[in-house]
Amino acid sequence: MRSHDFYKIYLPALEKALQNDEVNEGFYVKGPEDYINQESIEEATRYLEENEDEFLEKVAYYFDAKSHNFPSIQGVDIEVYKEQIKSCISKLKY
Repeated sequence: MRSHDFYKIYLPALEKALQNDEVNEGFYVKGPEDYINQESIEEATRYLEENEDEFLEKVAYYFDAKSHNFPSIQGVDIEVYKEQIKSCISKLKY
């Protein structure tokens, strides 16, 4: 799967996950992978396992911190961190 194809699937799922990030099910906040449709999940999961970048790492840190109710990530307020992710989403879409 090419990076462009992955992000066409991943970004809408990430946006949905960010909209629902206040729902914490016992130290688990649903991440973008939980919102990827079933037809694409295998390919998306394989892409995530085989490819790492700063943005995907940032997203992983965010959902881990949200799940554990941390107020900040690496000294950055969690809401500011979320806005940084949203800014990255906008850049990746265009």
